[in-house]
Order: sequence, then structure tokens, then C-alpha cells
Amino acid sequence: MKYFLKRLIFILSLLVFLSVQSEATIVVLNGLTHENQVNAGESYRGVIQIQNTSDKARSVKIYQSDYWYSFTGENRHDSGGTLERSNSSWITFNPEYVELGPNEISTINFEVIVPAVQLVGSFWSVLMVEGITPADTARHTRGVTISTAIRYAVQVVTHIGETGTRDIKFLSLELGKQEEIPVIMAAIENTGERMLRPEVSVELFDEEGNSAGIIKAERRKTFPGTSIMVAIRLEGIRPGKYTGILVADCEDEYVFGTNLSIDI
Repeated sequence: MKYFLKRLIFILSLLVFLSVQSEATIVVLNGLTHENQVNAGESYRGVIQIQNTSDKARSVKIYQSDYWYSFTGENRHDSGGTLERSNSSWITFNPEYVELGPNEISTINFEVIVPAVQLVGSFWSVLMVEGITPADTARHTRGVTISTAIRYAVQVVTHIGETGTRDIKFLSLELGKQEEIPVIMAAIENTGERMLRPEVSVELFDEEGNSAGIIKAERRKTFPGTSIMVAIRLEGIRPGKYTGILVADCEDEYVFGTNLSIDI
């Protein structure tokens, strides 16, 4: 017991001197996705606009990485070129380091040169824009100071014409709750070759065959080999047993569906 009390006093004392600094003073002004459709052998250019919104000078570094994510919440920013569909080697950018004065706006220029080889579908990577927080040794004479770096992953997406298969797979369907509202949680994987933005909806029918209406979720993009979790809130649906069909509309003729039965 005495050991426990000593440990508790030590932890509380440490927290007194623990200071966390988080300064989100660097912002990206023109969006976090740059998406273009071109043919193999072509090139295009783009810009990323950043601003220092503070009243102090700030430093920013820019670097490349790949980006992969899963419906489980896992995501990775591996070295550029790790993923099979990475376009990081096609991209050149400058500068790699920027000094921004108070409220100053600067531009990062990039160019994507698509190889003149046989390519199909979508390719992507990210340019990381990370503010560098200098160590502040004047604010604390003792204790621990933690500085958090704010970074943005700006996606650079290249579609090769209209090529690439469009296909998705329903990995799982579960009924849960959010704020006491029933929610269908649908895990969806992009098993094709092209980026998709499925609009996921469900139409439910009660035991008498009456439709309870069509409920839609917000569109979310998914790259080939990645997966997302879509939440469909069943607000206003009365308790009971329902059958229905879950639909993922990926535009044009690319519509996918699966049957379901739920007990709310």
C-alpha cells in the first residue's frame, strides 16, 4: 500500500510539470486531395498553398509517403513506393523546406510525369506538409514539455484515363448503436483497380413487406486494396424485424448490393 501511494504521488507530481504544446498554425488552403485523369506518357502540374496563421515565424518541411488504410481504423504512411499502386516516383516537388513569416502564404509546386508504359486504374501517394515546432526552453525550468507536430497528408491521385476494373466486396455487416440510435456498420473493400466513391444506402422492409424508406450514408472514397467502414444511422426506424438490401452505388452502371436481415 505504501509503495502504491508513493507511486501515485510521483505520478501526480509529474503531471504538475507536464506541459503539452500543440500549435496548429500551419494550414493547407486549397484542399487535401489533388485528383487528375490523364493517359500514360502524359504529365500535369499542381500547387499546394499553405499559410502560417500565427504571429510568429514558422518552418515547414514537405516530404513524400504512401498511404493505406483499413476499415479497422489502421492506417499506414510508409515510404514512397512501398505500395504497388504508388505514384510517388512520378512526382517531383519543390521546395522541400519553407520558412514562413507571420500570416505569410507560400506555394508548393509539384509535377506528375506518368510513365509511358501500360498502366490501368488509379495510382496515389501523399505529400506530407509538416510544421516544425521549435523547442521552447524558456517557458519551463523543470518538468517535461511535449510538443506535438501538426502535419497534413495531401493526396495526389492519378487516374489512367477511364481504365481499371471497378469492384467492391462487403466484408461484414453489423448492427450497433450511436447515441442510442441503431446503426448499420458496413465494412467495404475496394477489390478493383480504380478509386471509388460508393454511395451506400439501405432499404428496409418490415414483416408485412412495407418499406421503411431508403437511408443513405455520406460518400467516402476508397482506393484499390483499401477498405472503409460506413455507418448508416437508422434514425426514426421503429423496433422490429426487417429484411432489406444494402446497395453501394459507384456511379454509372457500377452498383453492388447484398441482402440483410436485422432485428432492431
